[in-house]
Amino acid sequence: MRTDWYKPVMAAAGASLRPETFNFAIRQGGPFYMPVDPVAYVESLLPKFTDEDMRYLQSRGLGLGQEYRRALGAPVEVHGVPKGAWFSDREVILTVTGPSALVSYLEAQIIWLRFRIQVATAAKLQPESLPAMLSIATTEREREIILEALDAAGHRPNFEIAVDTEGYVAHIKARATALIQAVGDSERIFEAGMRAASCAEQHIVAVGAAKDVGFLATSNVEAARTLGMHACGTTGHEHTQRYGSDLSAFLAVRDRVDGEVTFLLDTYSTRFSGIPSALRVMGQTPDRLCSIRFDSESTMEGDYLLGVHAMRESGLEAPITLGGGFNLDRTQTFEALRIQNKWPADKQRYLVGQYLVEPHVPLPTRGDVGAVYKLSQSGESPTMKFSDSAAKSSAPGVPVTWRLMSPGRADRGDRPIGIIGQLGEQPPADYALLTDGRTMHTPPAMLADVKPSLSPATQALVDSLKQSRLTQIAEAAQATI
Repeated sequence: MRTDWYKPVMAAAGASLRPETFNFAIRQGGPFYMPVDPVAYVESLLPKFTDEDMRYLQSRGLGLGQEYRRALGAPVEVHGVPKGAWFSDREVILTVTGPSALVSYLEAQIIWLRFRIQVATAAKLQPESLPAMLSIATTEREREIILEALDAAGHRPNFEIAVDTEGYVAHIKARATALIQAVGDSERIFEAGMRAASCAEQHIVAVGAAKDVGFLATSNVEAARTLGMHACGTTGHEHTQRYGSDLSAFLAVRDRVDGEVTFLLDTYSTRFSGIPSALRVMGQTPDRLCSIRFDSESTMEGDYLLGVHAMRESGLEAPITLGGGFNLDRTQTFEALRIQNKWPADKQRYLVGQYLVEPHVPLPTRGDVGAVYKLSQSGESPTMKFSDSAAKSSAPGVPVTWRLMSPGRADRGDRPIGIIGQLGEQPPADYALLTDGRTMHTPPAMLADVKPSLSPATQALVDSLKQSRLTQIAEAAQATI
């Protein structure tokens, strides 16, 4: 049950046993050092799903059957950057292939790997910074992870690592209290920071602290069940990617999941596809409880205003959920917008993630690096996330990283050090597959401020998917005329 609520929701609206591939990458802050064996790490995360777990999900109205349980008990295939290797921003760190429900379930826990990577990288590149960065941990398990990562990097710390859970709890309570005060109602704000934590124990502590001051809901299924809270969440980008269009994805979740369903608008284009498709689906069944979610940070204010106007023009008043980089200031800004536009308070809700769970001490955070785990192939169909920001696009297919074997050679020319290829595609001369267990010791200095190129096969997939995106946006626009 160590996953976000929207994972079983999307399984109920999808196909639990369909073979899929997800890939893990870090967007910024490299180069990075890999401190674990990726295959062993992922296999250690595979769940032991029980009858009690199934009963809990079914009691919450999810129409999950034995196919879901079978999926969660299946093996996975992992390709990853080997332990001891260096990699750069946006290179594929690992891919996981297996049944849809299982490889999706793993998202938060795989993203937690970024904490080990950040600690080990700092030990390799900036050991003098470690006492200031790592001398206080939020939980005992986080302290153990720090020591494991330092050991993997060959570093023996010459300082003590204290555990200050009490200070962390006080920090979370202060932030949670201020957020509730900003919106005036604890039913309108949800905790959604599982992916921003360093480990399960840290997140349980954070959710418990938020609950103590009035939070009622969390995205973490394990925390919700353990602490007696409401498990909440929306559909994610992967759900829309599976269907290839906003319209098809919104119809699928509306027609297959009981209770309120939420449409995430920005997988292809919030304004030109997400909003019009959501209005069309909600207009077909006005008595069905549906809501919309805005997620693109850079364009959210304009998207929100457009969404409010479009719903009013259509005679709708669906709940709006706002998520993506929310902190106290951002929450206050959108509360002011709501009041200015006379939008009902009970129709506007907030998902708060990293801000609510980030540590009170200078430990590495997910926000420092932008670690992501994205669906790249569903069945035989490659897919990618576009969003409204090009910086958030992801690699399609079954991507792998190729490394130039002798990057320091004088005859290297302008050849890239890293290339994102496809599994089974032949690398060019002088390149080898980095994500198949071979450790290549590329000097980290050569990977700084470097982003990988795309292979011919990967570029062809990107071009095809970009065209499909334009086609479905055009169809969504045409349907609203």
